[in-house]
Amino acid sequence: MLELRTGLALVAVLLGASFGRAAAAQPAAARGAEAPQEGGGAALDAYRALSRPPGTAGRVVSTLAMGTGIRFNNPYRLQTQLGETAESLSLTAGYLDLGVALALGPADGVQHGGALRLSIAVDGVPQESLTPSYFVAYRGLTRALAYGRLGAAILIEPDVNVGGELAVGLGYFLLGGVALSGEIVGDLFYGAATYDAAYTVYPVVSAQLGLMIEHELLP
Repeated sequence: MLELRTGLALVAVLLGASFGRAAAAQPAAARGAEAPQEGGGAALDAYRALSRPPGTAGRVVSTLAMGTGIRFNNPYRLQTQLGETAESLSLTAGYLDLGVALALGPADGVQHGGALRLSIAVDGVPQESLTPSYFVAYRGLTRALAYGRLGAAILIEPDVNVGGELAVGLGYFLLGGVALSGEIVGDLFYGAATYDAAYTVYPVVSAQLGLMIEHELLP
């Protein structure tokens, strides 16, 4: 009978020790269960930051190009006559074109901004024009940057005049920020009256090739 009581007491002591260890381990387990929740919260914040729509990016584009054009309608003052008479199409003098543009918008989408161009004749009659214009560009995820301009062409020399200019261009990037560029430019100017017309209109279509340097301003 004594041995039975002793055995029962020993079993009770062992059970109590087991319950005590389980109770002591419970806070630690609870603390361990909270840690993944904290880690999960940090990961969730990082995921939200990465999944947010990207902010507005900027694109600064500088260009240097050489070009020449064809002038329509009464080209008396042009350098190279293409037809048999003075009223034929003629080539304009070659020119150097310097430009800079800034556009804002999605880094891989359509961006809008402004551009400024300065064109200088390299031969013939001294002539300069300054063109502030609206600028739109799209590059996407390719090596090509397509862009367009619409603005006012201001002739500075030899005679002050103001006309309209529309241009479309394409740059193909050989390096990260350096591209070969080509552009087609259309200009329209009003001139002095002649014997045939009270108001003369002078359309000019030009083509130019050069280099483009791009710098991206990421959000």
